[in-house]
Amino acid sequence: MSEFSSFVDDYYRRWGAVLESFDRAPMEGILDVFLDVAERGSTLWVAGNGGSAAISDHTVCDSSKGTHVEGHAPIRSVSLTANGPMITALGNDVGYEEIFRHQLMYYLKPGDAVLLVSSSGNSPNVVNACAFAREQGAPTIAFVGFSGGELARMADHVIHVEVDNYGMAEDTHQSLMHVITQYITKVRSRDGSEKAA
Repeated sequence: MSEFSSFVDDYYRRWGAVLESFDRAPMEGILDVFLDVAERGSTLWVAGNGGSAAISDHTVCDSSKGTHVEGHAPIRSVSLTANGPMITALGNDVGYEEIFRHQLMYYLKPGDAVLLVSSSGNSPNVVNACAFAREQGAPTIAFVGFSGGELARMADHVIHVEVDNYGMAEDTHQSLMHVITQYITKVRSRDGSEKAA
């Protein structure tokens, strides 16, 4: 077996252990937030840095288009990482730590919710966004890794993937989004079939 093959096997073995070990109980509350946002016609705002920014953008695709079934309200979701001009303007003028909070200041409305993805849980821009959302009474969700960081202590609904590997934390956070949105699609599709019958 080559060194690379051994590395591959070890990565998936360790990630498999991570998937088996994290607390899944908070996922029920997160599902409820997604569904409440849809029923109210409100918005789920999503943000993260680096790989977590990519997860944020992907979440918007799967939670909006991916869960859309005729006869059900769409889950309107928007990534705060997706507008490059906005992010660079805020980063330049008020500081990178404010790029998400300021957007929430502009856009957050009653009934909205905020999902923050951060492996460390300590990035100032996501922590500041969470603090602002809580001040406004918006439900907050955090997907975190490592020790959980500040976000794990702040957010209303927290999935803590306790692993000190960015790739495995992000792999798991991505899977959380897939599990939640695919379940919503399954239930909505089944409801549609039952109504048709």
